[in-house]
Amino acid sequence: MTSEFCCAESHSVLVDRGLLMSPGFPSSTRRRALLGLLSAWAAAANGRAFAQGSGYPGRTVSVIVPFPAGATLDVLVRQVAQQLGDRWKQAVVVDNRSGAGGIIGIAAGAKTLPDGYTLIAVANSFVANTVLRNDMPYDAFADFVPVTLLGSVPHVLVANAAAPYKSIADMQRFAKEKPGTLSYSSGGNGTMSHLAGEMLKRAANIDAVHVPYRGQGPALADVASGQVQLNFANLPEALPLIKDGKIVALAIAQPKRSQLLPSVPSFTELGMPSVVSDSWYGLVAPKGTPAEIADRVQQDVARAFAQPEFRNRLLATGLEPAGSTPAAFEEFMRSTAQAYRRVITDARITLDK
Repeated sequence: MTSEFCCAESHSVLVDRGLLMSPGFPSSTRRRALLGLLSAWAAAANGRAFAQGSGYPGRTVSVIVPFPAGATLDVLVRQVAQQLGDRWKQAVVVDNRSGAGGIIGIAAGAKTLPDGYTLIAVANSFVANTVLRNDMPYDAFADFVPVTLLGSVPHVLVANAAAPYKSIADMQRFAKEKPGTLSYSSGGNGTMSHLAGEMLKRAANIDAVHVPYRGQGPALADVASGQVQLNFANLPEALPLIKDGKIVALAIAQPKRSQLLPSVPSFTELGMPSVVSDSWYGLVAPKGTPAEIADRVQQDVARAFAQPEFRNRLLATGLEPAGSTPAAFEEFMRSTAQAYRRVITDARITLDK
């Protein structure tokens, strides 16, 4: 008996030539068998083409960034887009669609064709909103395909340079001696700077008034001007103000110190390991995007991050490049959602407070 075996992804077709061509073999069954074999061959060919990088991309790729130009995510995506464009010999364009804390741009991305030619850049709020809101126009896990975790930047707790405390211990004493006077700003209710502030209140056993702003930029600016006392800021955004002497860094919200601020302790070494906060960034694609395309994008992002010059340039800004696989990124987002849920539930955080 002569047989041919063809494997396409997880599907296989086993065809007995003698049986298939025998006069007694039903013609309708023969047609179905032949169509199945041809489909399997085509799928295998497509899989090989994607794996070899010969089928994608064949034209311009668009990356929707749901935040304004100049935001940390926007700057990172533009650098990654340049790397991918050079590798692919195709244009990779950034499409800024800001509004509603990123929801507008992400919702638009969910409605695009799942052909791999539209990617969506996301950040913490992509997952946090699934916990915080019940009116989302999309489901972060059901309506998208994870592509890769691009990286993360640590948060640093900063205070106005004229504040009467320059350490966490001093801040705790100030809060206890003058209850009700300590305040911290955030980029808005439910944002990471808000969640981090609630982590701090519990870990340090202090009371602090939350002052929400419309965006992290003005929230940090008002710490520098003395309008509010504390803020959990992205390290890259805080560094210039720290160097200019307008704000002081009290602690890094990570298990270890940052190489960019080696004299600033981490909350973990101060005995507050629960205060861990950062801003992370990733790429997703609309539901239905072929897994081969997601894999191709992830692999080329990882290759870009593996280049010493590019990697070191990102590290110098405070960003830790990742480039994780789609499966690892999905697991990361799911575990992160659980962590956010605990903080939001314990602190009773809502969109109103």
